[in-house]
Amino acid sequence: MNAAKQLHADDIISDDGLQKIETYESGKLFSVHWELRTILYLGILLFTAGIGILIYKNIDTIGHQAVLAIIALLCGGCFYYVFKNKQPYSNSEVKNASPFFDYIALLACLLLGVFIGYIQFQYSLFGHRYGLATLIPSAVFLYCACVFDHKGLLALGITGIAGTIGLSIAPMQLINGYNFSATHLVFTALVFGAALIVWSKVSERKEIKTHFSFTYHNFGINILFASCLTLLFNQPMKVLSFLLLIGLCIYFVRYAIKQQSFWFLLLAIVYSYIGLTYSIFSILFDDNGGEGAFILGMFYLFASCIGVILFFINYKKILGLKK
Repeated sequence: MNAAKQLHADDIISDDGLQKIETYESGKLFSVHWELRTILYLGILLFTAGIGILIYKNIDTIGHQAVLAIIALLCGGCFYYVFKNKQPYSNSEVKNASPFFDYIALLACLLLGVFIGYIQFQYSLFGHRYGLATLIPSAVFLYCACVFDHKGLLALGITGIAGTIGLSIAPMQLINGYNFSATHLVFTALVFGAALIVWSKVSERKEIKTHFSFTYHNFGINILFASCLTLLFNQPMKVLSFLLLIGLCIYFVRYAIKQQSFWFLLLAIVYSYIGLTYSIFSILFDDNGGEGAFILGMFYLFASCIGVILFFINYKKILGLKK
């Protein structure tokens, strides 16, 4: 509207034209698509959380078998609905007819996770093989993600697989000072992140659910860079870790430009900046640096701030986006 008023002030459009524009703008519909999706997702999460709280507070009066039966009935009803109403499988993106389909599929899988977790906690169904308690629902989530074409379930499945192989952080581990920089965990994370990227490339080449590529790369970039920075900060192989960091930066910057994705470009630059800053200051203050090292460090910070400003000014040119 400000642009229209400016055009009217410059005598480019008439009073009648301005009035028509104001009438059109005041009566124009606006989309509440994402607002409704957010409310529905929050509703599902609150519903499952409410079930957990209800069980916790009334377990002595309800009984474990009754709780499991209720969860199983709800889960079975949701799965019955989604399998009955799902569209035929296709390697391309599938649009479901019902707007509630995705949310019921998500609820079904969350209830399944709750059901298996409850059985394991109360009856030790899998004994001391705790990985099975996350592996089985994760496999179901990944299967349902493909069958129902559901990116949310894909994210849940990847998260569950990461937890199965040990890439998880529990509150008690934080309290007890768990060593997240353990070498075997770092290399496991590197392999897992690389596997996600490789599978994404394979699926793109085979044209299998290519719209899942963003999710694979989103997990991959965070896992790979976090693991690389952990190596750089905590392990003696500094040079190798820095070279790996540079390689990851080059790959994801090229990927971001190809996809014209500001998100991946931003993550690649931020992670690389953290690693570069750490490396430079490690070198400068390796032998207690002194005044010269301090001056060089301040100069680097000043120059890097200018670089960040130039990056945000010119990111559209980097990605090849039209202004």
